[in-house]
Amino acid sequence: MGSIFLDLIQVLIAGFGQGSIYALMALGLTLIYRSTTTLNFAQGALFMLGAFLTLELIMAGVPYLLAIPLALIILAVLGLTIDKLAFQPLLKKDHVTQVFATVAISFIIVGAVRFVTVDQRGLPALLGGKGYLEVSGAIINTQYLMMIASLIVVGLLLAYFFQRTRIGLVIRACTDNLRGADLVGINVKRVFAIMWGLGAVLAGLAGILAAPTLLVSPDVGNTPLVIGLVAMALGGFGSIPGAVIGGLLMGLLEQFANFYVSTQLGAVAGFLVVLVLLIVRPNGIMGFRGIRLQVSR
Repeated sequence: MGSIFLDLIQVLIAGFGQGSIYALMALGLTLIYRSTTTLNFAQGALFMLGAFLTLELIMAGVPYLLAIPLALIILAVLGLTIDKLAFQPLLKKDHVTQVFATVAISFIIVGAVRFVTVDQRGLPALLGGKGYLEVSGAIINTQYLMMIASLIVVGLLLAYFFQRTRIGLVIRACTDNLRGADLVGINVKRVFAIMWGLGAVLAGLAGILAAPTLLVSPDVGNTPLVIGLVAMALGGFGSIPGAVIGGLLMGLLEQFANFYVSTQLGAVAGFLVVLVLLIVRPNGIMGFRGIRLQVSR
């Protein structure tokens, strides 16, 4: 009985840890979708770029704890650049055009990284040491604890930002009624830029946190992107709490299926559940109905 309980604890922590990565990806996708109603298919490339930039900075001699914020700053600037060069000129275009622009950006980023390196490299654990803790017989990967803690911190910061700061309240007004915000003089384009920057930072943070548990390569962001999109559908497109719930559920489903059934099923367990859920509840757990509005500015 004790062994069963220890196994359950380990699977739960692994599930919540992996789910935290998916939740961060879904959060970044949701912030951009909620404000622009555009799906950012470059999010997987940004996930990879966060890990890649951190690795390159460390190899250049930058201390680990300094390399992370530097990489995130670079990603924030990149997110603003993507908005300025690829999204703003397409504001009056249809959804398909905007989505294909993000796909093109993804290929450009991945191609640039592949041009620089083809190696698969690992990032050291953030907490260093052995990389695991033994608690009452349970072996716990410290990186999973970092993932969970990071999601909690990000969630609290975002909650404070959107509920307590002036710019956060302005962004909420835009996401709730884009046309109304535009009519009362709010700079909607600036709001879009902020959300693209935040989305890029969240993707990069997810990549940095996940890197110690996988090998960093140019294509490492493909699976997190797909699962992040599935987590959005599971939680409800446009719902920020739903993105977190969907990401955590995807991580738990994956780890429970891996441990109790088979590793082959683990990769598809979440997708099967989402398929069934969308048949029963098409809008997801906390579905949000977004409306596409053109901006006159």
